[in-house]
Amino acid sequence: MSDRTDALEALGAVYSSVLETMPAEFDSHNFFLNLAHQQQKLYVKALVTFADMDYPFMAVHGEIARRLSECGLVKKAGTRNSEDIFKQVNSATVWKKI
Repeated sequence: MSDRTDALEALGAVYSSVLETMPAEFDSHNFFLNLAHQQQKLYVKALVTFADMDYPFMAVHGEIARRLSECGLVKKAGTRNSEDIFKQVNSATVWKKI
């Protein structure tokens, strides 16, 4: 496996523990921030594997969201505008815990 895949799988392995600290409904930006806060080393490791891309944060966050949608612990519940990691307001997926 590639370093990128390994790093994303390591992050995916901690989704359930991060979700335990999340409210029943939340958006992707909230999840990214909590994941980064609670698992700093894993998050940074994943981010580094995308450093060759023009927008590494967007690439990592896209992969995190895709894997979150496949983890079986949450379901999509729409979208809303929210503040991202750079304090920019844009659209984010809203999730509900299952």
